Amino acid sequence: MRIAYWYVLLLIPIVIYFFLRKKKQSSLKFSDVNLLKRQGSKKSYRYKIGRYLILLGSILFIIALSRPRIPKHMNPFMEKGIDIAMLLDVSGSMESVDFEPNRLEVAKSTMNDFIKERRQDRVALVVFAGNAYTRIPLTLDHTMVMSSVKDVDVSSVKEQGTAIGMAISVGMNRLKKSDSASKIMILVTDGDNNAGAIDPLTASQLSKDLGIKIYTIGVGTDKTIIPVDYFGVTQYQQIEGGLNEELLKDLAEATGGAYYRAKDSKALEDIFMTINQLEKTNFEHDHFREYHELAYMLIKIGLIVLALGLFLDRYYYIQIP
Repeated sequence: MRIAYWYVLLLIPIVIYFFLRKKKQSSLKFSDVNLLKRQGSKKSYRYKIGRYLILLGSILFIIALSRPRIPKHMNPFMEKGIDIAMLLDVSGSMESVDFEPNRLEVAKSTMNDFIKERRQDRVALVVFAGNAYTRIPLTLDHTMVMSSVKDVDVSSVKEQGTAIGMAISVGMNRLKKSDSASKIMILVTDGDNNAGAIDPLTASQLSKDLGIKIYTIGVGTDKTIIPVDYFGVTQYQQIEGGLNEELLKDLAEATGGAYYRAKDSKALEDIFMTINQLEKTNFEHDHFREYHELAYMLIKIGLIVLALGLFLDRYYYIQIP
């Protein structure tokens, strides 16, 4: 048997102590002992049984809170997992409407679909525009990561621009202490490095030295339209694509990764599916043990015992003053 919270069991002697102390202080509510005799000894015994059942029910609840478990059997277990830093461009151009509804929303949705498939992987989220910030550090809590991905928008980073070098540097800091057999960054952007104090190629070389592979994804068409707010009125402006494909290729090749170009939503989905298939590392364990939780059973038994004890205590209570 295994007990998850053994320290909870320390409450048992405390409960027993107060039970025995109260028992010593008990008194009869009958002023005449002859009246007590006429009540009969059977009721007194039932009262005592009721009190002990209340004690037993309380102890069962405490044991249930400690979460006891007994092993069922051993199963073979193979885990596939790597550490992944997702670097997402949230600059203003990511609101371009050449993707439906826009580049950023499609990137977020596709990224979350990818994260769902990485059940055994730790994932971190970095957002960048004119600067880069860690939104979520490495974690296995994929629900939290996906919720954060869903919440980001172009206002998540105040500084304007596209700081690709800064994004790689922040992602590298998330991964450098990882002892995982495989560490990767997936960078999604539609622009060129035009902000930040860190050169992207220098950052990629440092990543390579740490054993971190970078996959770069360029999103968007060569010409697009972005929404522009003019005094509360949304207007649309055509712009030339600012994607620096050569830089993204160099970043990927320098670290042993790959560069992909996505000009529509379907292409972006296919790219993430490809990366999902490429990046799988096996961590094989001989077995893992399944356990049967006893807490629910103990709670049910405790409720029955407590109810019976309260019944006997209520209807057969005899106390001498």
